[in-house]
Amino acid sequence: MAAPRQGIRIVLADRLEPLRVATTPTNANRPNEPTTIFAATPVDNITNVALAQDYASLTHSPDELIIRQRGRRKPLLKWTPEKAAAAAANNVRSPFQRTPTKMPMSTSMIMRSSPRKRLAMGTLPPEPKAYDGTSPIKPDATQELWPSSRNLKKPKLQELERPIAQTSDEIPLHTLLQGLTQQQLIELIINELVAGDTKVEKDLRAQLPMPDIQYMEQELLRAKRMIFKSLPTSRLCKKTDSTAFTRASLHLNEFKRLLSQHIKQLQDSSHWDALIDYTCMAWPCVRATPNWDSFTHNAVRKQCFRTLTCSCIAAIKYGGSRLGVNRLHRLERSLNSWLNDSEDIQSCMNVLKRMLGKGRYSF
Repeated sequence: MAAPRQGIRIVLADRLEPLRVATTPTNANRPNEPTTIFAATPVDNITNVALAQDYASLTHSPDELIIRQRGRRKPLLKWTPEKAAAAAANNVRSPFQRTPTKMPMSTSMIMRSSPRKRLAMGTLPPEPKAYDGTSPIKPDATQELWPSSRNLKKPKLQELERPIAQTSDEIPLHTLLQGLTQQQLIELIINELVAGDTKVEKDLRAQLPMPDIQYMEQELLRAKRMIFKSLPTSRLCKKTDSTAFTRASLHLNEFKRLLSQHIKQLQDSSHWDALIDYTCMAWPCVRATPNWDSFTHNAVRKQCFRTLTCSCIAAIKYGGSRLGVNRLHRLERSLNSWLNDSEDIQSCMNVLKRMLGKGRYSF
């Protein structure tokens, strides 16, 4: 039994030998003090070695190193309520304290010639002399009333540029008149040519032509072509159904707008004979527009017929005998052919027959 125990002790001694640490303080700086040797137990040595390894393995993060290098922080705010109250108490102005002036009285700065500043600068106008009974002497033109002021001349106004139509003789007159609006032409004739002269007005009235409705007819025909151009071209699609109406509705509204605009222009100018001719021209154009399958889709067509009928009645009433017998008979024949298109045309026929039956041409 003695031999195995001896072997175990030798093995333990070899393993615990590195852990035995003898603590022997140095006496280099303290030679007079006695040397004390402390023997550490194996358990204490193991604990000290573990703590030393943990402390050596501890590494700080980069943020922690930066924070440690900053040092002690300074306060950011310099303003405090206590400091503000103390400053306000020190800055209280006494009621007898004089307000500081903006500019000292003795200065070399040039001031504007206002009364108050002239008083400050000491530049006053000459005092008026007492009246001695003699006539006053006219002051010299070169003498200045205010020494600091200068006589500034007002710039002359530049001559307004005249339009090219008045200065150029190379451009024909009819070309220049085409650029003017209708209102400009009216003002030019009334204010410049006629100018209240009854004789000139009578001569000009005798030369006035009948309004030309050819350009109005061209606009209506162009709008009608756009209506048919918008319809579907396929043989499998119907051209009077709801789909076709949706595609042509925009052009139908444009056609109605042009018709109303032309009639209003002729009515406002009181050209009743031209209005009768326009009605006879525009009725076939409205009749040629598509007749849709749905009753509601034909509302634009009916409104155009009603507008032409009302304009025809107004022309007969206000035109009267000035329309001419031949024009009225042509209108009567046209009304008979329009009965199938609109029911409102019957009222226009009654007005025309009543006037022709009584043997007079005006109401």
